[in-house]
Amino acid sequence: MGNYNFDAIIDRRGTDCLKWDSNGSPDIHPMWVADMDFAVAPQIQKAMEKRLSNPVYGYTFHGEGLINSIVSWVGRRYGWEISGEWLAFSPGVVPALSMSILALTNPGDRVLIMTPVYRPFYNSIRENGRVIIDNPLLKDENGRYSIDFDLLESQIDSRCKVMMMCNPHNPAGRVWTLEELQRLADIAKRHDLIVISDEIHADFIYSGHKHISIASLSEDMMQRTITAYAPSKTFNLAGLCQSYVVIPNKRLRDAFMGVYDALDLGSNIFGMTALTAAYNEAEDWLDELLSYLEANRDYAVNYIRENIPQIKVYPPDGTYLLWLDCSALGLEKEDLNRFFLEQAHVRMNAGYRFADRCGSFMRLNIGCPRSMLTEGLERIRTAVSNSKI
Repeated sequence: MGNYNFDAIIDRRGTDCLKWDSNGSPDIHPMWVADMDFAVAPQIQKAMEKRLSNPVYGYTFHGEGLINSIVSWVGRRYGWEISGEWLAFSPGVVPALSMSILALTNPGDRVLIMTPVYRPFYNSIRENGRVIIDNPLLKDENGRYSIDFDLLESQIDSRCKVMMMCNPHNPAGRVWTLEELQRLADIAKRHDLIVISDEIHADFIYSGHKHISIASLSEDMMQRTITAYAPSKTFNLAGLCQSYVVIPNKRLRDAFMGVYDALDLGSNIFGMTALTAAYNEAEDWLDELLSYLEANRDYAVNYIRENIPQIKVYPPDGTYLLWLDCSALGLEKEDLNRFFLEQAHVRMNAGYRFADRCGSFMRLNIGCPRSMLTEGLERIRTAVSNSKI
């Protein structure tokens, strides 16, 4: 028995919670947006209460304590020794992606992404007037994804300036290996690409796998990479809007900060307080959480394989997201999404939002107490078994 109770049910309804209060019906069981249903670590709550007790919440800055906590965390958890001078900040990883695109490319430049991938990748490129190069990941018969390196390199031309990657990958759940990252690094060097690496799920790594930041591979990669992290997924702090980026190259960092300053983005004092407390005091909470989530993953995968064989699932290397192949149900895109909403009363993320070709996929969030996970899976099992599709 650990020190923390991840089986506790927290009622989030009525708190303007996106996950629970925006579903259109109280009957919907939400297993969609990447937001966990666990109480934050008590160390974080205590630090927030202490800061709240000082009744002035004025302008603030990124102080030495915050920076030192980040430097120490990245070194301990990811094995990458960074300097505090390399840090820049953002209200979230998604804004950091857009700021990076704006800072380092021009309208019409091409940006390579590996798909299916988190929807904001598309938006950060397309909505800022850049052009997407879609490199489809390969998928074997077991549902495991890999990179088609030959195709990827063939898609790069003189107009391609950036490769944007996701590690661990959302929604495929892959934790890229050293060998895979080295091949990407070699390609980036050959074609003089800037790499933007979204590593927001870097703390969710399961047994047998290891997170490696691509920037940490060599001096060359450090000088061409922007790496985005945040405590928001790890410690369930998304509402506090605090993330950071590591940019060793001063030219790239100055360009990023130019966009940041132009937007006049301030800092959330409570987000900074929570980040510092999480990284300095709540590591044991995370370690227990990882054990719980890995058990959730194994439970969900076994349940689906034994009780819902019409749905194919592969255990992810990392993240708390399952990528479900529902092609045997014979439904696509909104018809599939509607089936789960109306028949199972379960909300997941529709696969076509990650790639047009993934209309028969759904993404399921297992970051919740086991009883809530069981309820959602049983609803899906009943709907599929009762359907005539």
